[in-house]
Amino acid sequence: MKNEYKLSFFATLTMATGFTIGSGIITQTGIGIAMTGRSIFLAFPVAAILYLICFRPIIILSSVLPSTSASYVYTKTLLSPEAGGLYVYIFFLGRITIAIFGISFVQYLSSIVPIFGDPILSKITAIGVLSLFFIINLFGVKMASIIQNTMFFILLAGLVTFVFFGIGKISPNFFSTATLFTNGFKGFYSAVSLLFFAVGGSYIITDFAPGIKNSKTVIPKIIGFVTIGVCILYMLLGIVGSGIIPVEEAAGKPLTLAARSVFSSHEALFIFFVVGGCLGALVTTLNSSFVWYSHSLINACREGWLPASWAKLNKRGVPYRLMSIFYLFGFIPTLFGVDLTVLSKMAIGLTIMSAYLPMLSIINLPKIYPKEWADSKYAKQYPTWRIRIMVCISSIIMLTQVVALFASNPVASNIIIIVYIMSVSLYLILRYQMQKKKRLQAELNRELQVNIQQEIK
Repeated sequence: MKNEYKLSFFATLTMATGFTIGSGIITQTGIGIAMTGRSIFLAFPVAAILYLICFRPIIILSSVLPSTSASYVYTKTLLSPEAGGLYVYIFFLGRITIAIFGISFVQYLSSIVPIFGDPILSKITAIGVLSLFFIINLFGVKMASIIQNTMFFILLAGLVTFVFFGIGKISPNFFSTATLFTNGFKGFYSAVSLLFFAVGGSYIITDFAPGIKNSKTVIPKIIGFVTIGVCILYMLLGIVGSGIIPVEEAAGKPLTLAARSVFSSHEALFIFFVVGGCLGALVTTLNSSFVWYSHSLINACREGWLPASWAKLNKRGVPYRLMSIFYLFGFIPTLFGVDLTVLSKMAIGLTIMSAYLPMLSIINLPKIYPKEWADSKYAKQYPTWRIRIMVCISSIIMLTQVVALFASNPVASNIIIIVYIMSVSLYLILRYQMQKKKRLQAELNRELQVNIQQEIK
């Protein structure tokens, strides 16, 4: 790919920012306040720091071996094909996150149009929003991207407006010990884990590394810039969201409750915040999710981990069958009224688990790609012992986050995840054994043919 067809630094920066600023801040801030009170604003920088530590291996990998579908490719080539399959199956189930967007959309819409608070109408509306963006994405990436770019700047303006008008109205008792760390360290760390990907969406640009100019130097810089910048914005949103009204009122509730106080004398600005900031965040994430989720699994379908027919494209190049599967991922939980908090923690926990595998794969990078590793700037900075320490630290962080997220979930939801992962692991072990047996049989057949030919001669 020639440089003129590659993404510039600025284009990559805006794309990474778009992947990061989205529904996470809208859907998870209230849940985080319920976990830790007003110390939610401290949970954002801690989450950002842990994110940059955990994803350092993947950032290094993307600099040394730029690749599309990066996480899957690194897992498959540096660990094993079976590990690649495990990544696919965990990533696949984690896409239940798509259900969050429609449910949250209706929560915010009902704050300006109360009739949408009706249980039946709310479900119909949530499914309608999900269906609308599903149909839009069936017409191809170009149409989806036009909508995405337009709504992103409206979204950013809405969030900044909320901070600008609200920061001067926070409670003078904001730093009262009674409202900070309301559930101790356990609650605080649960909030940190919940917000891990709210500040950490920029890693998705590693999937586009071959299409980015000077990706080896640009990607690490952009991930750092975007994570820090978004973290600062989210800290301010957390301060306003938890500091305008009593903590017990903000806990577990949408940001619209705080926004009512922020814009108490500016109804038009309140509507702009809800429509541009809240609804904008949800629909931009929903819109981009259909594209990212479906395209990221095309190769996995073609390589046999998922049904090959799912990767079939329509005339606009859209993997419509995969996209339809993810539409059902959103439709079914919405129809049955699955709890938003449980859904969020399950989805984020599964996403962290899937991210663990490509992170772990860096251990084998110097051995499997010695030339590429030796030619990189990281070879001298990261001897083998340092790589192992980096992986150990990342492993501890990711493990503790998954435990923190799942600890307070209903037992039934945790059992479903455990049974799913155990079933997938058993399938992969059996598949490996069968393929190993086939390879041995093929080698024996070749040796037998050679012996027969020698005897004939």
